[in-house]
Amino acid sequence: MMKKLLIAAALMSAFTFANANLTNAGINGERVRVGDSYGQIVGKLGQPASTYDYTKNVNGKETPVREVSYSSDGKTYTITIENGKVTAIKSR
Repeated sequence: MMKKLLIAAALMSAFTFANANLTNAGINGERVRVGDSYGQIVGKLGQPASTYDYTKNVNGKETPVREVSYSSDGKTYTITIENGKVTAIKSR
């Protein structure tokens, strides 16, 4: 019984520290949503703290991807943009 409780507590702790996947987020007082364009993000939030560009293979086609990071209220938000549109928002 004690072993099960320890395992459950460890799993809950790990989940708490994992990145949260969001469909929208309030960052620096602005609402960012999946589907927004890169231009909309920069227009709302300004230049990101960091940017990482790469390509990935989607159904045999190279797709441009940009990950940008912003900090707000003690959290770091990473926004993934594929083909110019936000596809994922993560916070940690």
